[in-house]
Order: sequence, then structure tokens, then C-alpha cells
Amino acid sequence: MTVKREYNHKDWENYRRKRVGRIKQFIVVIVCLLLVVPTVCCAMMTLKVHRLEKQVRSLIEIHDEEYQKYLKGKKEEGAAFNEPSSIIYAAEVEKEQEEPESEPVMAEAADLTPEELLEQNTEKKKVYLTFDDGPSQYSNELLNVLKKYNVKATFFVIGKTDKESLKIYKRIVEEGHTLAMHSYTHKYDVIYKSLDNFKKDIEKLSNLLYEATGVRPKYYRFPGGSSNQVSKVSVKKCISYLKEKGITYFDWNAVNGDATGKKYTAKQMVANVMEGVSKNNNSMVLMHDTVSKDTTVKSLPSLIKKLKKEGYVLLPITDYTKPVQHVKAESVK
Repeated sequence: MTVKREYNHKDWENYRRKRVGRIKQFIVVIVCLLLVVPTVCCAMMTLKVHRLEKQVRSLIEIHDEEYQKYLKGKKEEGAAFNEPSSIIYAAEVEKEQEEPESEPVMAEAADLTPEELLEQNTEKKKVYLTFDDGPSQYSNELLNVLKKYNVKATFFVIGKTDKESLKIYKRIVEEGHTLAMHSYTHKYDVIYKSLDNFKKDIEKLSNLLYEATGVRPKYYRFPGGSSNQVSKVSVKKCISYLKEKGITYFDWNAVNGDATGKKYTAKQMVANVMEGVSKNNNSMVLMHDTVSKDTTVKSLPSLIKKLKKEGYVLLPITDYTKPVQHVKAESVK
């Protein structure tokens, strides 16, 4: 009897030790998992954030489809047309432009369009809505909105020869908007390779628009702005050429943010513009007319109503428009 009780006692002790050991192992595993899993998750999130940051930086250097092609060779590439790091926003945008050295000769009132007459006589703050990179699948929608609210704007277009694009060029002119140039190819590495390339690009676009509409365009916007950091040729030489040809170039001092790579809502885009125009008496608003800018179209009705409600005068660019320029023409002899 004594031997049997001793055997049972030892057997129980061994069982208890094994059970305690298994519990300890289980606890150790759980603790390890609690430490390792969060660490792994953090590492994965850090990696994803890093990748997203790279993508954002890349998108930030994109002004439009041309930018993407130019930057494609660098990443292939990276960060902002600008805004957003952003070629467009790489330069500081001035609030007010100095008065031109000489004002255009005043024409008789009978020779002026209603917009030109209003531009000369209004004391209210002026806003110029401008759209770069068109024509696109959204051009007609933009024009429909402008027509509905009786607003004239400016389209800095690129060169396209398909039938629909040629119709859009004509519609822009026929409905009283300003048709302006933004380069034929919008390929930075081609346009800015040399002064000769720059000249040929402008001449090709000018001839295309003249043949399509019967109107010779006389306003220009540099791809990336006059302050762009990608041009291999001196921007001042390009400006001298434009002055020689009687072409006035326009940059911007307000944006809706559609070129930043950030997905703003329509409401946020309106807020971006309102913040910009509040700082200027003469606001040139940069927006885009491309396949990826559907939110710009959606935001336009609200933007127009907001600007009108707050008393701004919306105008197209004319010979009487004070240029907004990052690199001033007056600084180039």
C-alpha cells in the first residue's frame, strides 16, 4: 500500500511539471507573437508609406502628360509640376505684377469686346480662369459649364490634329473664349532642348491653330511656367523670342491643385482657388483640361458661383490683361 501511494504521488508531480512547462511555452509563444506581429506590421506599413511617399513626390513633379513623359526618363521618375517637388511651384509666385513699361494704345469703345471694356473700367478684383493641356475628353463639358454661367475663360492648348480636337479649337473661339498656346508637343525634353526646338514648337502650334480657326494666337504659357527648372535653353532667350514675335506669356498666381498629384475633392479645389484669389487684385488661376482632371470639371460650377457671389469679375485674357509672370518680361532686354 505504501509503495502504491508513493508511485501515484510521483506520477502526479511529473504530470504537473509537464503541464506547467506547456503553459509556460504557450505563454512565451503568445508574448513572442504579441511582440513580433506588431513589429512586422509596422515594418510593412513603413515600407508602404515609403512607397506612397515616392509616388506622391513623383506625381508632385507632374504638370501634365508632358511632364510625365519628361520625368519618365528619371524614374522611369519624380516630384511636382510642379506643386506641387514641383516645377510649377518651384518658383515663388508674385501677388502683384508691376505696371508694364508701356500700356497698349487705348482703342475706341466701339472697337472693344464687352470683356475688354469691362476689364478697362472695372475697379473690382479680376479673375482669369485658365485651362492648360487641352483639348481632352472634358473640353466640351468645361465649355458647356462656362456657357451656362456666361463666363469667358482662356485655354492654353497643345497640338492635336484629330477631328474632335479641331472642333474644340473652333468652339473655343466661336464662343468668345481666348485660344492661347501651351506648346505643340508638351514634351519638355524636346521643347527645351534648344532655342531652335522652342521656336519650331511654337510655330507649329501657331500654324495649326490658325488653320483650324482663322485666328492667330498671341498668348503663351510655358510648359512648367517661365520659372521651370527643366529647360536646357535659357528661359530669357525664349522670352526674347516671344517678345520679338509679339507674343505675351502668362504664368499664374492661384491654383485649384489639380496638378499636385493629390486627389482634392471638388470642394477642396474651390477652397484652394478662393484662397489664392483673395491675395491678388489680378488673379490668374491655373487649372487643367486633361483626361485625369474630371474633378476640375465637377468643381467649376461651384467655383464660378462662389467667385461671382463674392464680387469677382471673371474675364478671358485680352490685350488689356496685366500679365502675371514668374520671370518678368521687363527683366529681359
